[in-house]
Amino acid sequence: MSLGGNIKKIREEKNLTQQQLADKLYVSRQTVCRWENGSRCPDLITAKKLALELDVSLEQLISDEDVNDIQINYGTWKSEKMQRRKRLQELQKKILNFIQIVGSIFMAITIFLRVRLEMRVPTWCTIICLCVVTAAFILNFEVSRKLEKM
Repeated sequence: MSLGGNIKKIREEKNLTQQQLADKLYVSRQTVCRWENGSRCPDLITAKKLALELDVSLEQLISDEDVNDIQINYGTWKSEKMQRRKRLQELQKKILNFIQIVGSIFMAITIFLRVRLEMRVPTWCTIICLCVVTAAFILNFEVSRKLEKM
């Protein structure tokens, strides 16, 4: 049986209403109702107080089903979020490496043209390089915003 089912069953065995239990724990009746229907869980301290009020151990109150449910549902969610964050960080590194490479190539072309051929870098080459780097910076900015939101 789940935590909510255990709370309800034990509360009814002790002939307590939701309001009476809520009053003993200094919470609202709605809070006890949410615990029982499974939409909320008490925090650890409150769960301990709840177990003491119902005169049962925490192990009797919290079932193995609840522990497995948390590991399955919340562990996966957290793991997926961490993996997504890691992928975004790797993408950000690749973007920054790309910007470095483009800058290095542009600098090498500039030096080659100036030193070897004694000519200036064509304007079209500068504009293309500037557009590519600007696009990469915008992409990097968007990835940074997504990382901040996580």
